[in-house]
Amino acid sequence: MEPLPELSPAIKLDYLAEGGANIVYRIILPSTEEQALEPQPSELPYYGSSTPPPTEIDDINPDIDVDINITSGKLLRLRKNVRYGLPYHDTAHDFQTQVRPLFDDEELVDQIMVRVPASVIQRCNANLHERERLRKRPAIRCGVYLAEDEPLGMLVTDMTTTTTATTPSTTSVAEVGHIVELKPKWFIQSPSAPSKARRCRTCALRDMKRADSPPFNSRSSTIAPVVIPPGKAQFCPLDLTSSDKKDMQRTIRQIFPSLPPERIDTIAGALYQHPILQKLLSLQRIHNDVGLNGPPSGSKETSLSMTLRDCSIFLKIPSSTHFSNVQARIDIRLGDLDLKSAANGKAEYWLNIEKRLIDEGWYMGTQASQAGTEGECALSR
Repeated sequence: MEPLPELSPAIKLDYLAEGGANIVYRIILPSTEEQALEPQPSELPYYGSSTPPPTEIDDINPDIDVDINITSGKLLRLRKNVRYGLPYHDTAHDFQTQVRPLFDDEELVDQIMVRVPASVIQRCNANLHERERLRKRPAIRCGVYLAEDEPLGMLVTDMTTTTTATTPSTTSVAEVGHIVELKPKWFIQSPSAPSKARRCRTCALRDMKRADSPPFNSRSSTIAPVVIPPGKAQFCPLDLTSSDKKDMQRTIRQIFPSLPPERIDTIAGALYQHPILQKLLSLQRIHNDVGLNGPPSGSKETSLSMTLRDCSIFLKIPSSTHFSNVQARIDIRLGDLDLKSAANGKAEYWLNIEKRLIDEGWYMGTQASQAGTEGECALSR
């Protein structure tokens, strides 16, 4: 195998997004810094950890620099220093052996493992401290920084911009469209849910979390419609794989409430019965060792089953008035396919969630707070 490329110590990075375990940066090459475009609205600021692990693990050669062809069209993901975080080398091995064989290249957000100089990590951490001082970092993320003992980073496909084709007589320009990251979660019901449940696992958990966090309902509703924070996209995942096209149209309207009907129909048409969605559905049916059933919660099979229920669907939708052409140009890929670890109490957390959903009646929709969500879940219509 070829050695891993190494980023130049002179590379410049712009903070873009972060999640619980990783931070995503936009790469600005020294030779093109002045030509860098402003980041466009996307889901990444809310789902910063939603990118998959690398596809290859190679020996590290610190003498190789990354050229513009490798970093072009890529973002850089770096690991945070958290107790449940695994070294990228281990994460990539699990992905390569257990997750990657399930999908085709064109179905995944592309990624390349690279070596990152220690000076780059140190500079990024200094910038995080400065962002905190200026209150430009989410409060919930403050106090946690990049792991300075992690020598690797991951280049991942930049799904936040779209570029038009270039011809000899034209200049390539950025075509800003809608960039959405959906967390479909559970396409099928939990095997341990009550037989007459009126909420699927995802909708039941959303209802429970909403009740656990009363301020949710008082948040401002002025957020741009293409930006969907976790828990705000109130659609039922069962609608994404429904045989009724109207269910998909309903979901797209909920995600893009300001789009004209013809554009909603176009996007819904692109997603309806899409092979990637159908494959994910099929894989969840095969790997269904979840809930209170199946092997021990800490098993690798359970970890894979939960991974397939916590990935992301990235939609890159070009901005165009030619609706007939948009459908074929919508880019749909899967991300956030790190194998979920059951360590550090995660296995117990999964079990406790399932027990609460059953014992407290969330699956059955009997909680008083669920009266207002009747009809959101496909099982309650």
